[in-house]
Amino acid sequence: MENKNKLLYSRDNKYEKVGLEDLSLNVESVPQKSGNNWLQYAATASVCLFSMTAGITYSWTSPALPHLRSNNSEIPITQVEGAWIATSVDIGSFSGNIVFLFIANYLGRKNSLLMIAIPYIIACLMIVLAKNVITLYVSRFIMGMITDFVFALVSTYIGEISDKEIRGILLIGIRISLSLGQMYVKIAGVLFSYKTMNIMIMIIPLLFFATFFFMPESPYYLLLKNQRKKALKTLMKLKGHKVPGMIHLELERIEKSVKESQESKKWKFRELFAVKGNRRSLYIAMLAWATKHSSGSLSIHAFTQDIFEETGISLAPEICAMIIAIIGVTMAIIATFIIERAGRRITFLFSGLFCALGLALVGLSFFLKTYFKADVESITWLPLAGLIVYEIAFSLGLAYIPIILMGEIFALSVKMPAVFIVHTTISIFLIIIKISFQWLNNMAGIYTTFWTYAICSFFGSIIFFCIAPETKGKTLEEIQDNIHANNVRKFQKSDEIIKEKIIVTDVSD
Repeated sequence: MENKNKLLYSRDNKYEKVGLEDLSLNVESVPQKSGNNWLQYAATASVCLFSMTAGITYSWTSPALPHLRSNNSEIPITQVEGAWIATSVDIGSFSGNIVFLFIANYLGRKNSLLMIAIPYIIACLMIVLAKNVITLYVSRFIMGMITDFVFALVSTYIGEISDKEIRGILLIGIRISLSLGQMYVKIAGVLFSYKTMNIMIMIIPLLFFATFFFMPESPYYLLLKNQRKKALKTLMKLKGHKVPGMIHLELERIEKSVKESQESKKWKFRELFAVKGNRRSLYIAMLAWATKHSSGSLSIHAFTQDIFEETGISLAPEICAMIIAIIGVTMAIIATFIIERAGRRITFLFSGLFCALGLALVGLSFFLKTYFKADVESITWLPLAGLIVYEIAFSLGLAYIPIILMGEIFALSVKMPAVFIVHTTISIFLIIIKISFQWLNNMAGIYTTFWTYAICSFFGSIIFFCIAPETKGKTLEEIQDNIHANNVRKFQKSDEIIKEKIIVTDVSD
């Protein structure tokens, strides 16, 4: 057949003869929903245990720093040392992007994740056994090296193993696990001793290693390595089909995408910047991540208890921190029910606007207290209310959409270089944000810090809405067609109109 998707009909009402073998492989009427995708959910749940460690890593300082600065600490630290313990993760994150850039393409998504879990477990053990602040710096640095790369690999892995109908839901699992990690470490910090909390942290990466070892490799990566039979078997398992012909079209689609990426002779970094569509994807991803972090998310989660100590609220700071963490998990779960109903762009917009509102309320309460020296006894609840509004809005948009985009908007040929550029740049950005948090509080007041975060959330979400494409319900290939087709769309439309006129004329004859 010249075109397997063409209706087999001729003008004299005679049908073209097609062999049964060709028909079973090529006709799209094969029931695609007859399988099941339980393995996609299982693999996502397993790999998200590793992304859970990211939430633990970034929020560990919230319960740990107050203890380390207390009289009960075995490692007494200063305010400056505490800031560097928090920032050492981001310095490690910057270094990790350079070290692990090519690992995913050489070892595969699965093997890379298993390999980097080992140094993370060692870093957890170092914190448990630490006797001085230098050990804490080194262990946190190692965690940072691994954590940022985990985000890149996990989002890539989930994006490549999942069906388009559930890809958004599975990718949001990264955000849920991140929130679970934040809640896990903050609750452990309230209920247990400092040492027991650190031992409990080490359980998570061990559990990930034990479960993910049995999960499949990405079929995209297997095809990149010319392992077609293995890719076919993996795809059959992921789709829940026992007959190869049932997933033939899906395999062909992925194979075509992989071949197109392999045919490119350009150096991948050059292609990332030389091709207009790739540049557009990079700008969109950078904007999404910059808006997320310039809203102050990591600073707020890293210094939650310190922030509530400043408010004078009657509730214990650690209880307030735990409330915020629980809300984050709850809203992340709720987000799974709206992720495929609402578009990415509109969700990001409203999330950013309401984040700005919550941050502005927190800034207002601190402004009245520290600048005007007003009696705020009656509104000590306002910072907590503002941060609750912020956490709800953040968890429903800004928190997960940048993660989803990393698995959706980059072409396969430039995915790893793009991940490297985005995460390296954002790591430098995060170092500046965390270091400037205490400095800006001291120089201009904590209200200025929160108002700065509010302004960034407000304008970042509006700009993203204006320039980003909608990726909901589209295959990775359809998303790339959309991103790269902007400059030729008007010619394509003209061509379609011409074709329609020819068909109409042909039928009228």
